Amino acid sequence: MNYSDTYREQFLLDAVRSAEDAAIQLRQYAAAVLETVQTVPGDAFSDNSQAAVVEITPEGWLAASLPGMMPRRDDADRSRFLAGLLRATVYRTFPEHDQPKFRACVLVYEHIYDISRSRRFIDHDNLELKHCQDVLEASFLSNDTAALCSAFQCSHRGEQDGTRIWILPPEQFPEWLKNHPECWSSTTETVSYTHLTLPTKRIV
Repeated sequence: MNYSDTYREQFLLDAVRSAEDAAIQLRQYAAAVLETVQTVPGDAFSDNSQAAVVEITPEGWLAASLPGMMPRRDDADRSRFLAGLLRATVYRTFPEHDQPKFRACVLVYEHIYDISRSRRFIDHDNLELKHCQDVLEASFLSNDTAALCSAFQCSHRGEQDGTRIWILPPEQFPEWLKNHPECWSSTTETVSYTHLTLPTKRIV
């Protein structure tokens, strides 16, 4: 390979990298400024006018609300879309990157089903959580080791489809349970699962 061939190859590689960087920046910008629309197959949202919300509660817990259900494990496109929506919301909520960092924590996934629609609950081990969880880990956890992070999932009926994700210190998890009995009370319309040594990279 002569000098000109080497130069052309390097030029092409640089151009490819620039194009990839531009595409990533464009997707992030679009997620930050455009209204939520259903752009992927499936019943992603019951109300397209809603947006994601990330907030710190008076108790000091993180609460992230998404305007749709977590997708099934075989729906990677919708999972990435929700993760992008969540990431953009975190950036807007904490533009100075001053968000709290949790060391030991419990991650709570609250799956809410529209009460007006007759649907069976999806088994928790069939839901894809990884992409959204990666966003939360990068933004709010000082260390994502399984030794420090536990997980709890619950499903119940509500006014509309949605997902609420909580991050809170382990010692305050009993208080969360006390404040949210609809998420774990033993009824035919509520399903919950917890495992206090569950790795955050593999949630069921």
